Amino acid sequence: MNQPSDSDALALARHAAASWIQEAIKQNFTLARATALASERTWGGKNYSASTLESWYYLLRHQGFDALHRQPRSDKGTRKALSPEACQAIVELRQQYPQLKIKVLVRQLLDKGVLQPGTFSLPSVYRLLAAHQLDAHSIKHNPPPQGGPTKAFECALANELWMTDLMYGPTLRLPSGGLLQTRLFGLLDDCSRVVPHAQYYDSEKLCWFLDCFRQGLAQRGFPDKLYTDQGKIFTSYHLQIVCANLGIRLCHAKPYAAWSKGKVSYCTSLARSKREPRLVSNECAF
Repeated sequence: MNQPSDSDALALARHAAASWIQEAIKQNFTLARATALASERTWGGKNYSASTLESWYYLLRHQGFDALHRQPRSDKGTRKALSPEACQAIVELRQQYPQLKIKVLVRQLLDKGVLQPGTFSLPSVYRLLAAHQLDAHSIKHNPPPQGGPTKAFECALANELWMTDLMYGPTLRLPSGGLLQTRLFGLLDDCSRVVPHAQYYDSEKLCWFLDCFRQGLAQRGFPDKLYTDQGKIFTSYHLQIVCANLGIRLCHAKPYAAWSKGKVSYCTSLARSKREPRLVSNECAF
């Protein structure tokens, strides 16, 4: 598999964080609580502030995966320093309302005319508050415990979660006399137990899973989440980018947690016992 570019890697890390926050909100966490929990975790090997994570959440929600790529700054090459009066107003308002989001704080000062659009940059505000130990990490008291929301294993609605798995199918004898070990890819809707698509292939390559996935999407629509194991094809950057562009959250089972995929494994076993293998050789559409 080709390694992603720096922009793609950053976008995938941002997408993972924003998707995690979306899942936390679905589990009845407030946005503030979800971003605070997310700020305690690492995304792409780094920690980010709750306000940064919140901005990614809104970018994904309103503009999609493409908006999470690094964008060139429109003010690159220009210097935007805060005036002494503006610095004092920002510090005083932050001290008065320490739990206020920095973007909301800046918006209030803009509405009051204390700050003027185009005369400062948002990073300069963050640097000012950090210098006065008024950034989010400095003023946070009683940090929440590590961890976060857990996924409900039984989904309430169809297309809320699809599960997928791969297993060996029957062995075929070729006209040349050789043997071919088939593989069965299958998709299962967690709520309805409907199988969007299942098909035999001649190998376990990523392109064949994407072919199975494409046919499932064409027949049953788009799921909110896709749940897979830690197999190489399921953790590939290509599949991550495909799911991110389609607005599907890609989830992986924990290592050595085979029981968590028991439902789809059972269904693929039934498919193997009741269907003759049908091999395909068409190219993948993704």
